[in-house]
Amino acid sequence: MSSSPRTRRWRSGSSRLLALYALFFAAWGAVFTGVLYWQISNYLGAVAERTLLQRAHYYRKVADRDLLGELQASEVFSMPGIDAYGLFEADGRYIAGNLVKLLRNLPDDGQVHYLQRGLRTTDALDETRSSHAFLQRRADGRILVLARDGGSISAVGGIIGQALFWGLSLTLIPGLVGWHLLRRRPLRRVERLQRSLERIVAGHLEERLPLSSRHDELDMLADAVNTTLAQLERSMHEVKGVCDGIAHDLRTPLTRLRARLHQLQQLPLAAPQADSLGEALAETEAIMSRFQGLLRISELEDTRRRMAFAPLDLAALLRQAHDFYEPLAQEKAQTLSLELGEALPEVQGDAELLFEALVNLLDNALKFAPEGGQVRLVARGVGTAVRIEVIDDGPGIPEAERESVLRRLYRGDASRQQPGYGLGLSLVAAIVRLHGFHLSIAAAEPVGARVVIATAD
Repeated sequence: MSSSPRTRRWRSGSSRLLALYALFFAAWGAVFTGVLYWQISNYLGAVAERTLLQRAHYYRKVADRDLLGELQASEVFSMPGIDAYGLFEADGRYIAGNLVKLLRNLPDDGQVHYLQRGLRTTDALDETRSSHAFLQRRADGRILVLARDGGSISAVGGIIGQALFWGLSLTLIPGLVGWHLLRRRPLRRVERLQRSLERIVAGHLEERLPLSSRHDELDMLADAVNTTLAQLERSMHEVKGVCDGIAHDLRTPLTRLRARLHQLQQLPLAAPQADSLGEALAETEAIMSRFQGLLRISELEDTRRRMAFAPLDLAALLRQAHDFYEPLAQEKAQTLSLELGEALPEVQGDAELLFEALVNLLDNALKFAPEGGQVRLVARGVGTAVRIEVIDDGPGIPEAERESVLRRLYRGDASRQQPGYGLGLSLVAAIVRLHGFHLSIAAAEPVGARVVIATAD
């Protein structure tokens, strides 16, 4: 697959579900905090207003001559940094209290007003903080301002925010750790299932998806897939057996027919009869070649051939294939070049079969390359793998046909005028698949086809 395990892990359904759950939980926490802060701030604001109104009501009953003494006595019961008062002359000059500046825009309407900022005091209150304030004009003209700091509301909001943060952290962090630990097991199972599926896609229909002892949803799905694979494999074997049986059963009568036609060629025949007999013999040879190719592919699909795999000298095999087809290239005034990388990695395989695959690719390239054209046989080491390329400057293979040309008996539009039976590339594909290699077809630059065999890492 194209994506890495880490990428696939974060694309899993459980990861998406966790992300959605985390976002929902965080959004819910933010909404909850906002509502809680709004409720508490309203409550504290109402308490501040009620307290100031009660104090103002009390001081209104105090005589003007006794007011200063009552204010100073009440400081004992006030909360430093929270409650404040200021007594001013009618012209705004300071008389007493920890409020040292009279706010000119504070109305005398018998209401408590919320001030964003502006109170200057001698203690913790400062003019940058919000507060609730009440202005009372006395009968003697003096002005009394009572205030309560609104910073407590912000402090409570901070406490709520910290509580929510730590609460979410203590909830989410163990949850994330537990989720990470618990999801590893199903993810490992999914990766095992994926590896099995990749082998099945590569042609190993005998492969089955692994089952666990938990009998969960993945096991139910794997069991259904295994049942389908078993039926598919059985059908494939039945079809393959019928085709192989037909090819095998027809080989004997076709061999006899060919022998009989050869005998008839020895008889004195008129020219028209001899020509017809030659055409019949050629068609018989073509049919036998097709059957032989089909039987050969069926033989290669038997994985027991892998038991004969051994380390081989790939560079020597490539030189042998190049030398084998170089005379044919020279006859067509074509150039067949061999480009080998240094120290090709060791390859396990069947030398005879790989040679057969190489000569089929070279035969195909030389067949479609124009007279005077070029065919390149290139091999390079890529880590522990080897990349073998056969590149020609012929018409190339259309992208829509690159999968189809690997099927048995398929012939593209460009190849119908060329000799052959549509088995060369399908034979190569069978050999490559037997070795566990990868076969791909691409366009060459500027024109032509590029057929690549990549060995396994």
